[in-house]
Amino acid sequence: MLAAGTSSRMGRTNKMLLPYNGETLVAHCCLEALRFLERYSAEKNESCTLIVVTGYRRRSVGKALLPCKEFIGRTSGKLEMLIVENRSYRSGQFRSTKVGVSQVSDGSPFFISLADMPYVTASHYGELARLLGTHDAVRPFVERNGENVPGHPVLHTHALKERILRCPDDWTVSRILKQCDVLAPSFPDSSWIQDIDFPEDYRPSES
Repeated sequence: MLAAGTSSRMGRTNKMLLPYNGETLVAHCCLEALRFLERYSAEKNESCTLIVVTGYRRRSVGKALLPCKEFIGRTSGKLEMLIVENRSYRSGQFRSTKVGVSQVSDGSPFFISLADMPYVTASHYGELARLLGTHDAVRPFVERNGENVPGHPVLHTHALKERILRCPDDWTVSRILKQCDVLAPSFPDSSWIQDIDFPEDYRPSES
């Protein structure tokens, strides 16, 4: 879960700390990921970890994640959260991606998610998990204005971990995926592409 950016397009506001549905935005997005991981862990009978990459105002973001720690405390014990810092967070999103991916357990598939997409729910993660199969990755697309727009989260097989880590910081995951076997299902649900970048994008609840 990438939560390291400076929210520069939001003015002086760190969007990670905005109220959303009774939590902060970052906590809301992480809780949805944890709800999926809880179900997945129970189904597979294995441990799962949510890796959150922080950077800008990392202490405040870390404190905002307390509800996630409380959620984990109420689960079966096979769920964990690891908060890691990208000290070079101003270098761009791909650097944060590499910091997070470096912590993924060898052999494990992994999602790359964005902590400013509050409409993505546990069921969205589950939809992609059912589709991975033998593909290198699954990336959702949404048709908008006659073209397919790529969305998040993106599910990657474990083989992409080292490929991502070998790439320079000025690359993007999209550039890597162009060289891979990517299943690209198209969905009518705009939640896959709705993020919060500007003040006009923000509403404090889903209603």
